[in-house]
Amino acid sequence: MPIDPAVADYLARVAAEVPPLEDGSAPSRRNRMELIAHRFPAAEDEVARGDAWIVAPGREIALRLYRAGSGVKPAIVYLHGGGWVAGSLATHDGACAALARDADALVVGVHYRRAPENPWPAPNDDAYLALRWVAGHASALGVDARRVGVAGDSAGAHLALGCAIEARDRGGPAIAMQLLIYPVVEPVFDTQSYREHASSPTLTRDDMIWYWDQYLQGLQGDSRAVPMRDSLVDLPPTHIVVAELDPLHDEGVALAARLRVAGVPVTLADEPALVHGFLRIASYAAAARRAQAALGGAAGALLAR
Repeated sequence: MPIDPAVADYLARVAAEVPPLEDGSAPSRRNRMELIAHRFPAAEDEVARGDAWIVAPGREIALRLYRAGSGVKPAIVYLHGGGWVAGSLATHDGACAALARDADALVVGVHYRRAPENPWPAPNDDAYLALRWVAGHASALGVDARRVGVAGDSAGAHLALGCAIEARDRGGPAIAMQLLIYPVVEPVFDTQSYREHASSPTLTRDDMIWYWDQYLQGLQGDSRAVPMRDSLVDLPPTHIVVAELDPLHDEGVALAARLRVAGVPVTLADEPALVHGFLRIASYAAAARRAQAALGGAAGALLAR
């Protein structure tokens, strides 16, 4: 299916109004992602925001808390995308606010340490620490500790899945659900979707090879780094979202199949005519906003069980 016309229009505006990458370096990629978020902000909303920090040995982890409405709510620990290299609380502010509204949950955005300065396992360690912090502060946050989920997009979805694996292997905290949006799963670059969308306008095959190199830096990692290497049994109910025109499409579909074989309740939404990163286009394209609302509703339904 051809790309959604409103998405194509948005991408054309970005190309015309935001300078291209100066080079392929991490600072250049970070700067351009921040510039796009500044030039094309999400629509205004009425979701309340607050900041918090986790003090850990040698570092602080910044968090942003999103709440729509009052009362005790479930919580979602959210890991932003950006290839483990780029992305921030600012670039995903609108996505987190929309998820808080659509899922009727407290969403906790996490600014984890990023590669290449902090390769595997630093981003994973911060993700798991954030999960433990939310679970441990549930009462103070107005959160139902029995209904804490993890979520993320792209590399953030990879970190969310790794977080669920670590929580399983370490005996907690309990995770009620995971929401994985166009997830990165494994460094395999020859799927059909990689071949067909190798030069996608928002993510290319070469981008992903470079991102994996920055994240692993020659290390093998464990099942948190490459989840397909190990068992996926006893993971929480999962909702996976893939985009038709995304090089990562097929690995998200394969992950859903592997989870089903492992006995994990899983649902899969395959969004037609959309590209990788559509969450950050939701304010500019109705099809992206519909997909965003649907995944938020799916997460809320899982947390309401």
